[in-house]
Amino acid sequence: MSLFIETIAVAALLLGWCGLSQVTPPEGSFVATVALGAVTLGAAMLMRQDRVVEANRRLHAGQWWGLDAALRRAATPFALGGGVALVIWSLARASVAAKLGGAGSLLVLLVVIAMAIKFVAETYLYAQIGGEASPRQTSAQQLVGPLAGWSKLRYVLGTFGGVILPLGAQLLAGGAKNIPAVVDAGPPAVLAVAALVCLVPGELLERWLFWRTGGATISPS
Repeated sequence: MSLFIETIAVAALLLGWCGLSQVTPPEGSFVATVALGAVTLGAAMLMRQDRVVEANRRLHAGQWWGLDAALRRAATPFALGGGVALVIWSLARASVAAKLGGAGSLLVLLVVIAMAIKFVAETYLYAQIGGEASPRQTSAQQLVGPLAGWSKLRYVLGTFGGVILPLGAQLLAGGAKNIPAVVDAGPPAVLAVAALVCLVPGELLERWLFWRTGGATISPS
């Protein structure tokens, strides 16, 4: 539940920053967006206060919860929130025949950076294979053993939802060297939606794998 609230908070704050009122009737839309972000962010902080002590106790439980896991946990709301904001922004812009623009490009960049951080942190876990026996090594062995199929699916969904499709939307909207931008604002929005369709199950699968391989007893999320 906290991940959902944090995701909505990030998306609301990003949309407020982008200035959603630029492409919708301006009466209160920007203020309402910022207010929603403030309320949801406050709710997320209150939910987490009750778990601060427990999270600190679990931080080094079994030497499992390290910096890589903390980065994965922190980057998830930004990846999902950025994806949600990108979809809303691209659809709103497409409704007035406008493409992503500079704000949309920054949303794409945020999603890609967040996913890159998560991938680096997730891949680091595999470095534990062959090292000293530990709960982290056991977790890594499960990800390349019984759960290898689910782990591969998570990487595929994450790669498409967090990297390929968002960059594809940006490419269609802005073009690149020797690649002209499309005239219609619809295709970039479609790719943004497709990216979120891949991103959400990929992130939920990543969280499930984390719990399944040992995080269920120590995750502060």
